Amino acid sequence: MSQTGLNLFIPMELLINSLNTLSLSEKRQISQILDEAIAQAEEENWREDEASKREIQLVRDEYTNGNYSEFSNIKEQLKQGAIKRAERDLGLVEEWFNLEEEAC
Repeated sequence: MSQTGLNLFIPMELLINSLNTLSLSEKRQISQILDEAIAQAEEENWREDEASKREIQLVRDEYTNGNYSEFSNIKEQLKQGAIKRAERDLGLVEEWFNLEEEAC
């Protein structure tokens, strides 16, 4: 079965007015269709973008060279970072509590 399409030019104001008359369910359907179309267009766009191509290749090269962290290592790195920043964070909390008390 073949599909046929129809391309129409609809002025933006008329389109917006028409969308405003839709039910919530219909608006959600339109939103889903638009989200999918936007995601597809963005994917096509980054595939053509030279900066994105270079960044993707850089990440692939790093992975190939073993320059990545496994999840268990990331978890430990996050823990160590939190411990290292604990004193600074505590100072920030105390400072904010003092400001809050002064405001009350």
